[in-house]
Amino acid sequence: MIRQSFTEQLDHDPDFEWRGHQVTRIENLSDIVFALAFSMMVTASDIPFTFQGIKTYLVSLVPISIAFAFMLSMWNRHFLFFRRYGLADNRIVWLNALLLLTILSIAYPMRFIFESLFAWILSLFGNSSVMQQIEVDTYRQAGEIIAYFGLIFAVLNTIQAQMYMHALTKSELLNLNALERAHTSSAIWAARIDVLVGLVCAGLAYFTILGPFAGFIINLAFPANWLIKRTILAPAREIQFADNKAG
Repeated sequence: MIRQSFTEQLDHDPDFEWRGHQVTRIENLSDIVFALAFSMMVTASDIPFTFQGIKTYLVSLVPISIAFAFMLSMWNRHFLFFRRYGLADNRIVWLNALLLLTILSIAYPMRFIFESLFAWILSLFGNSSVMQQIEVDTYRQAGEIIAYFGLIFAVLNTIQAQMYMHALTKSELLNLNALERAHTSSAIWAARIDVLVGLVCAGLAYFTILGPFAGFIINLAFPANWLIKRTILAPAREIQFADNKAG
């Protein structure tokens, strides 16, 4: 009993009552798919048998780690959604299936995107031989790679926005309080902003002279998300605190 209470305090985010207490078959399948995607990203290379091969592998761990972190952030969002809402109706099943299909489809491209951009950056500093198996010959190609990443970023966040919008329509059924509805709304707006940022990044990278440098636009998602949470969550927390104090 003590261990269960301790575990719940560790896993529980303080502003949200978790309604997904049991791991569903949807989550089991999702974890398997994410595990496959992680494995595909990390192991998608030949076993090195030469010094140059092991050197290339060790250097490639930098972009692979970045791609791994990006995928891990998607898994964490997925985990929080099902812990918070515990939804498993038809719409969530199909949206989740679409998300999993996208995750599996982008595993190899995501590794190539980050490896090729890293190889291109190294080539700017005269180290093109370190990752010579990656061929990104022109500034234009590097820009197209960033455009693909922007589109992937937009697609993933579009699906997640739809999942949170569905959760918000079920707020009465789930008995969400004002703060929990505010969290859900902020997640929707954050995902929408990410979609917009991804599309702008893709457009500028593909159609303008910014090319690969348009990738820095993705960083705008972080302050935008912080501002959304600050705008939506802060008033809701004050109201919740006042209600708890009055009660």
